Amino acid sequence: MELESVRIDGEGPIRHLVLNRPEVHNAVNAQLVRDLHEAVRWLDADASIRVVIVRGEGKSLCSGADLKQERTSPQDTMLGSKHGATMYDALMHMNPITIALCHGYMIGGGAVLPAACDFRIGSPTLKLTLNEVSIGFNLTWHSLPALVNLVGAQRAKEMLILGRTYNMTDLNEMGYFTDVVADDDALIPAGEGLAAEVVKQPPVPVTVTKASINAQAMPLGRAIQHMDHLAVGYMGKSDNSRVARNTYFDDKPREWGDD
Repeated sequence: MELESVRIDGEGPIRHLVLNRPEVHNAVNAQLVRDLHEAVRWLDADASIRVVIVRGEGKSLCSGADLKQERTSPQDTMLGSKHGATMYDALMHMNPITIALCHGYMIGGGAVLPAACDFRIGSPTLKLTLNEVSIGFNLTWHSLPALVNLVGAQRAKEMLILGRTYNMTDLNEMGYFTDVVADDDALIPAGEGLAAEVVKQPPVPVTVTKASINAQAMPLGRAIQHMDHLAVGYMGKSDNSRVARNTYFDDKPREWGDD
């Protein structure tokens, strides 16, 4: 499979799904979302594939939204949100077990991609920031329930509303990781070792158990996410959101108007 911003490595029951825009720390643009969705569909259609290791080429897993993307209309923004949600749902509910290798910058969408995976392995180089609220937007992609299930409601509020940056130790104390490693070079061996453990287990019970746990964990998740797309479309034109984006890197107090 040839894709512009994603590649699939490996053969047999274990495959690597690699975000492949290393020159921009695998920043998310519309093409990356399309390519991820296409790759997930292709991997999910092959019953011989048991485990998918999700990782980023280069220095980071994913640095979030590509700031060089052209600003779009509210309608296009809402459509982009829907496409992202479709991709995220496909990744979360694919039949193979998924393992995210976490390193470098993990910002915004890049911070919630691992939450869609079944297991996560962390490296000391990672810096995770959920900055959507800080730049005047809501978390989209239907990813909020996955985040809440992973870290709990209190931590999810802290991560999103305060927009703090977390390192590997912080996240490990929250129970975010299945395992952690000493450096980036140890990530792939650790991921393949965990994948080998999965492959030793019988295929159908593994698949059914994953599906059942996902269903139990998020029975109302989709019902409460219906406002994702409308909210992000509105916030794209909000004066306060514009102020938030333009002052994100400033130390000065922000001044908010009436929206």
